[in-house]
Parts: sequence; C-alpha cells; structure tokens
Amino acid sequence: MQFLNSEYQTLFGKVRSVYLVGIGGAGMSGLARILKIQGFEVAGSDRKVTPILEQLQSEGIHVHIGQQAPGFTHADLVIYSTAIAQDHIEMKYAREKGIRICHRAEALAAVFNQAETSIAITGTHGKTTTSAMVSFLLAKLGKSPTSFVGSEMLNFGSNVLSGAANNYFVAEVDESDRTHELFSPNYAIITNLEMDHHESYASMEALGDSFRTFLKRFHFPGLAIHCGDDAFLHQVVKSSGKPSLSYGLQPQNDFSARNIEFRSFGSEFDWYEGDFFLTRIRLFIPGVHNIYNSMGALIVCLQLGFNLEALKEAIFEFRGTRRRLEIKYDCEAVTVVDDYAHHPTEITASLRALQSSGRKVLTVFQPHRYSRVRHLFKEFAGALGEAQEVYLTDIYAAGEQNPDNISIKMIFEEAKKYGIDRITMVKKEDLVPTLLQRRVANEVIAFLGAGDIGEVADEFVSSYRSQNQA
Repeated sequence: MQFLNSEYQTLFGKVRSVYLVGIGGAGMSGLARILKIQGFEVAGSDRKVTPILEQLQSEGIHVHIGQQAPGFTHADLVIYSTAIAQDHIEMKYAREKGIRICHRAEALAAVFNQAETSIAITGTHGKTTTSAMVSFLLAKLGKSPTSFVGSEMLNFGSNVLSGAANNYFVAEVDESDRTHELFSPNYAIITNLEMDHHESYASMEALGDSFRTFLKRFHFPGLAIHCGDDAFLHQVVKSSGKPSLSYGLQPQNDFSARNIEFRSFGSEFDWYEGDFFLTRIRLFIPGVHNIYNSMGALIVCLQLGFNLEALKEAIFEFRGTRRRLEIKYDCEAVTVVDDYAHHPTEITASLRALQSSGRKVLTVFQPHRYSRVRHLFKEFAGALGEAQEVYLTDIYAAGEQNPDNISIKMIFEEAKKYGIDRITMVKKEDLVPTLLQRRVANEVIAFLGAGDIGEVADEFVSSYRSQNQA
C-alpha cells in the first residue's frame, strides 16, 4: 500500500521509526499494526503485560513494559492517545530530544484521508460493532479492505485488516475528544449522538456543532448514513446539506426494520426501503441495538454497489467483536458474557438483549470514570433497573483524579430510590469469591464496563472451570 498525498507526506514523509506511548490500547494497537504493515519500524510502551501486548510482540513490534523510564533513545515520531498525560515521562523525554509528537487520531486521519474510498463510523454508541460489520462484509465479498476497529473482530482475530491496495479504508472514528473533526470520509455512518464525554462537550449543542464541523470535511460523494430515529442527530445531518440516508425502526426513515423477532443470541427482521420490502435479514448477534448497527453497515455496502442477497448471506456469518456481548463461557448451568457497556443507554441495550434469552441475568457492573458517574449516576441507576440482580463494583478511574470523592454509593443509593432491591456493592477483589459461592442454574452472568472488568470475567471463568472439574 502506498500513501502519497500531501497530508500524509507532511506527517510521515521523513519518518522511518515510530514509537507509540500506551501501545496496548485498542486504538493504539490497531494503529501500530497499520504502521508496521506500511513498513515503518514500530515500537511502543505500556504499563503492564497484556494479551494484546504479547500479540504485538509476536508480530515483531517491540514493547517496553513499565513506563518508569523512557523506553526509547531515538524515534522519528512519537504518537500518544488522549489517555496519556502531557507530563508522562516519555512525552517529556520526546520534547527534550526535539522529537516530533502527534496525537493518535492525527496519524490515523493522515492515512485514512487519502484512501480511494474511505468509510468512517462514528457516534456515541455502536461504532465498534458497526465498523467490524462493514469490514467483514467488504472482506467477505472479496474487496480486501484496510480496517481499523476499536476491538478485536471475532471473525478475524484482530482489530486490523490489511488491504491489498489503497481502495477501501474502514475506520472507527472516536468522537470522545473531538478528533473525529480531523477525518474527511467519502462515506460516514453516524450511529447516534448522546451526552457521554462531558469533559469534551459542555452541552448537546456543543456536540452537535462538533459534528457539523465533521460533516463539512466530507469528500465526494459525502454521504451521511445515520440513525433517523435519533431526532437530534437527524436534525444535525439534515441542516448540513450533505447527501444523507436515514435508518431506524420508524417507517418514515429511508430504510427501516419491521416485524422484528428475537432469537436466543440473535434476531431477524423485514428490511424496507421506504415502503418497498427488500428482504428478511437474520443476525447471529443479539439485541435491537445490533439491528440498528446492521442497517448502517448494509446501507453503505448497498451504496457501494454490492448485491443485496450476497450481503444478506454474509451478515448472518458476522460474529461480533471482543467485549461486545462476547460469550466467554457457556455450559448448562451458566453463560458468562463480557460487554463494554459503560453508558446508561448501552447498559439498557445490553441487558434487554441478554434478557431476551428468557434466562435470569446477574449483572456485574464496573462504572468507568468519576466524571461520568458524577454526571450520570441517576441515569445509571435507572438503567440498572432493567437488571434482575446487580453486583456494583469499584469505579475504574481511567487516569482521572477524584477530588469530589465520587463513589458507587451515589448509584447504589439512587437505585434504592428506584425500588431496586437486588443490588449489592462488592469490592472488585471480592467479586470472584462471591460469585463462586453462588448456586447457579440456567443463569447468565454479565460483566459490564469499559475498564478492567473483562479481566475479572476471565478470572471467574478460570476459577469456575477449576471448581467444577475438581
């Protein structure tokens, strides 16, 4: 793959070696792989060994563990993410040595913006699954896309696909820190807009303004595929004047899902364009939110000229992404599910999807960021009201300080006001022993959160297996 446009040349033209601070993150690890594929010498650092870091090392990417001292003596370019503080030891070292520094999104956008056909997937919820769906459909239909997704795609065992040529580039584009404004796609799927990252947006209007800026940057044909059931998003898109197509459950959308039936960890629906019946779609992933995601993915592929029947067959083979309603363990007594849901809307969607199986669901929830809990503790309590039983554990700080002493008690006490009685506060270190003491029968245990709760899910599965094999 060759990238020759001016934006790319300005950033990477004289670069041979790249160092990524915090290389183990979902976005950073994906970027590292893409840069490695392009022929750069790639290395990076992170705090502790993880399976992702071990995999990167097996792919020939050197990883410095610890971050107590600089892990490099020379690099042409240092890349960091929003999670990395400016006073990080390696950031200070790079500035002292006069090494150029850029944000992850700036590097990704420089690569993405020169693709022949670029497809950006952004919005508050559903980005990862929708990006993976588009990537899978294009790959299944033989188009060999380059893809950058925020989680491992289960069909491929990676969060990156390396395209054979500079034709299709699919990217999950993060809106949390406004860096989506750097991207200039030919096509975009905007899943929804909702207040989540209060550190970046003071209001919904500020969020809308940011997406208006994003829409202005589109390249031809500049098609905005979006969820029309989201009235605020629909207004933002329509006011931009860009070509657009809407999807949703409401029949006034350009495309709509009707006559929905939910299966165990799956669904099917009649798909309409206007009032014209197109076909019946089957999905092997659960929840109404994935019906929305699938429509966005299918529409962009239809607009690219792909056959509907081929798309229909392909999408049923899509198996999802890591930590998105991922089944970690399944036996007659218990199914263990790991999910990234960390916003009230996502929690509600995940719980409704899980409960459609008809089984009892125990929810283990780890809130993510003190700032999010401060702004949304009432909404979290309301979302957890969907659960049959809840274990609420310690907040994952994600590097934030906590001067206001925000705690899970705010959610717990609000939940009690909602009349939610089956909610228990459990320290993170006590979760596995507490869960192992339960008598489970035909139960789903769902671990929800964007922090390290997935590691707890893995620990529980390992311990449960050992206990029941003894």
